[in-house]
Amino acid sequence: MLTADMINFYIDHPYEFFQDILQVEPTQQQKELLQSIPKSIKEKKNISVKAGHGVGKTFTEAGLIIWYLAVHYKGKVICTAPTQHQLYQVLWSELAKMNEKSLIRDLFEWTASKFALKDSHADWFAVARSSSKPENMQGFHAEHMLILVDEASGVDEEILEAIEGATTDEGNIIMMFGNPTRLKGAFYDSFNTKNRFFTNITMSCLDSTNVSDKYPLQIEAKYGKDSDIYRVRVLGDFPQQEDDSIISLYQVEKAIERSLEEEEPIEVEFGCDVARFGNDETTIYKRINNIITEEWISKENTTMEIVGHIVQLANDYEDSKIIINIDDTGVGGGVTDRLRELRTEGKLPKQTLIHGVNNNKKAFDSKYYKNIITELWYKLKDVIKDLDLPNDKTLVTQLSSRHYEMLSDGRLMVESKDKVKKKGSNSPDRADGVLLTLYSLIGKRVRISNENSNDIQDIDSIHEQVSKFRKSDLKTKMKFYKKRK
Repeated sequence: MLTADMINFYIDHPYEFFQDILQVEPTQQQKELLQSIPKSIKEKKNISVKAGHGVGKTFTEAGLIIWYLAVHYKGKVICTAPTQHQLYQVLWSELAKMNEKSLIRDLFEWTASKFALKDSHADWFAVARSSSKPENMQGFHAEHMLILVDEASGVDEEILEAIEGATTDEGNIIMMFGNPTRLKGAFYDSFNTKNRFFTNITMSCLDSTNVSDKYPLQIEAKYGKDSDIYRVRVLGDFPQQEDDSIISLYQVEKAIERSLEEEEPIEVEFGCDVARFGNDETTIYKRINNIITEEWISKENTTMEIVGHIVQLANDYEDSKIIINIDDTGVGGGVTDRLRELRTEGKLPKQTLIHGVNNNKKAFDSKYYKNIITELWYKLKDVIKDLDLPNDKTLVTQLSSRHYEMLSDGRLMVESKDKVKKKGSNSPDRADGVLLTLYSLIGKRVRISNENSNDIQDIDSIHEQVSKFRKSDLKTKMKFYKKRK
């Protein structure tokens, strides 16, 4: 039990509370953050902390929950984050471990969703609320209230507005923590130099004793010291997202965090980007509804080995409609041709559609896009807000670093693979595999059944054929009807 004198001391000394009561030793970075809190509260400032990976922000948040409740009469702590996983499996789990070490653990009761002072559950507690809905942040009021926002870059603007609306009392404070993944939103705005209502703190991996010396070197070697990945994950800085990037790092990471429920597949769409030999990769991805999964990534395979893997994957879904999209711009043509042969031979399900995709061919919506690959990138940009993508750091980099240019005729064109490789990056084979799973979604197209065809046609082309037929003479029309009969 804390005495009145102890409370009076620790309310202004959270760092010492961590040492004495929680029996843990904060890092120098954590110490500086903790020591800034009493001053910020007195100056009526909120606190915003951007951090690299692994610096111990969740550890700090968990300790702050216990500190705030221990030294504030009838204190309330409202914890929120974009996902339930971040709240319950990460933050709440860390809180349980922290409380177990605490000298005042007997004062509190911990449950899966609430951490409360014994016998005062109604008005002295910490709770976890997902930031998925603004109403989750409403209805909380107290003289002493801390609203703790985890992964703040991912919290929507309207949620943060609801949070600000809840902190109307003098003793209320908002503390935001996050990896700085995007250049807009309330978290980004809180670091604006003109914003006088926030104390800003940055926790870089380079200054943290919690992070291995190898980690920054690994990220530098893999992505480059000037990359946004390095800035966000190592330095704890906001990305320098260029205006000509098609998809932002923030959008990709949100899609990776998303966890959708799998459904019985009615339609399965595969995307295969084919490499032959060298450093390039052959990649195969699968899309069922909005879930995209990695199926196979390999190097230095023959076209027949690639065909074998695709056939094996497709035959797992013989009761579903199957779409297989192959990048046959180069050596992939052999894969496309052999798959069509196997379908004719009955070694692929009858309902399988095989599309040979030449990325440099005219876009279906050629008014806006130079070629198919550009149209695919912008289709991904349209739907990524609903997708569940695989957690792969290489894929993250490839998806968030592709650029475009505006042509003199006003159309858009994505930079070529060759240009990407000339800049020192690896070929974006994983990104292209993902894009190909979206091929059936682009353009105005209809399915046709001719085995010798490419399986799809531009519907505008069909309209032209119909118009031409209607204008033809009677002899031509009679030949057509006779052939059709």
